[in-house]
Amino acid sequence: MNSLILVPVFFPMILAIMLPIAKFRERVRNLYVGAGVTANFILIMFVFYFIGEGKIHLLKLNEFVDVYFRIDKMGMLFSILVSILWIFTTFYSMEYMKHEGKENRFFTFFILTLGITLGIGFSGNLFTLYIFYELLTLATFPLVIHGGTKEAINSGKKYLIYSFGGATLVLLGMMVLFSITKSLDFNPGGILNEIEHTNTKMMLWIYISMFIGFGVKAALVPFHSWLPSAMVAPTPVSSLLHAVAVVKSGAFALIRMSYFIFGVRVIKETKANLYMSVLIVITILLGSFLALHQENLKKRLAYSTISQLGYILLGIVLLNKDAFVGGVLHLINHAVIKIVLFFSVGAIMYSTGKTRINEIKGIGKKMPITMWCFGISSISLIGIPPSNGFVSKWFLAQGGLMGGRMLFPAILLISAVLTSLYLLPVVTAAFFKTEEGEEIVVKEAPKKMLIPIVCITVIVVFLGLFPNPIISFIEEIATEVM
Repeated sequence: MNSLILVPVFFPMILAIMLPIAKFRERVRNLYVGAGVTANFILIMFVFYFIGEGKIHLLKLNEFVDVYFRIDKMGMLFSILVSILWIFTTFYSMEYMKHEGKENRFFTFFILTLGITLGIGFSGNLFTLYIFYELLTLATFPLVIHGGTKEAINSGKKYLIYSFGGATLVLLGMMVLFSITKSLDFNPGGILNEIEHTNTKMMLWIYISMFIGFGVKAALVPFHSWLPSAMVAPTPVSSLLHAVAVVKSGAFALIRMSYFIFGVRVIKETKANLYMSVLIVITILLGSFLALHQENLKKRLAYSTISQLGYILLGIVLLNKDAFVGGVLHLINHAVIKIVLFFSVGAIMYSTGKTRINEIKGIGKKMPITMWCFGISSISLIGIPPSNGFVSKWFLAQGGLMGGRMLFPAILLISAVLTSLYLLPVVTAAFFKTEEGEEIVVKEAPKKMLIPIVCITVIVVFLGLFPNPIISFIEEIATEVM
């Protein structure tokens, strides 16, 4: 029965392999892809319901080389988030990719990336997570360079260099860690608590090495510049990079490493969290300041992502229950908010060809649904009550106060002000400014793009008004790992 755990991971990979072989016509291909990702979500829910927290070793050569899958609450949360947002991105992409071209190639790697991302969520140990983490880089590289331009190729190369550089640091730390622990299995509360007389300085360097390594994909400053460069990719890919797959996989890996390998006690003893918090504060503030200076809509959102990821990382290193809940909750909230923002910008680009803030004056009257969704999501990202962004930031601020660090709530408040300064001008330009020059006929994007935008905006609002079920679930995880 536990072998069913493998199905949601490998089913999308089989779909991806079959897609270029079958050579479907557009309509059949869209049906194939849409039905495939939807069926995979149903499979995931089936596995969670009937198997629960199961586990299976797919390949075990020794204690280190062990491809091991295990379902737990943290993996469930991540996998459900990924699967739901993937369905919306799929239907959005069916229309958007028509003017990008090479759709079959796009959907092949798009579905493949889904299976790999779920492999990260289902990983039962650090070795398995690392394997799928590396595969994620390889699968998303063709999506980043999809346009085939010189700029796209250079951005792809930068993405590979940063990702593999970070992965090398992870591998180095993982090998040294294994020489001490003889196990890399994820265990709530960590596996190092049971090992006495460890070398504190060595543990510090292992943690820093692995935190920076995984932090590359989570756009930790100063290892962040690959992310804005990757904005040359099509908008659905930007959504994958920023909201669902890549950066959230980096944050998820850091949660696994911190709370399921090292544990709170060991991290506190090494003071590794204090060292990392310096980079995280810089990430939050620098991302916001750089976003202020971007006229290109996608790049403004890219630097915003860097700042917002800092919130999640802050929740990880504060090492208390409220901060953990806030960090994991913001991982979910930022995903749904940011995917609406990117989808909305993509809809503007699709309908008008405009990419800069000064080009969208008055567009709110012509694309009201798109811009209302953008506005609601902007308010949520700023953290104005009763939005979902406010809920996660409230828990993070509480976590900072609980840890006796008044600086962190102040940083969150400053960042919220900066977030309003770089998002609200987009909304005011769209609704309250008049288009200059000759008026161009513009209408809303097609329904295949508009419906996912509206549906996810509804989720954003719902998570703000009714956050308690998810908070309760995350609190259960927090209780296990603290």
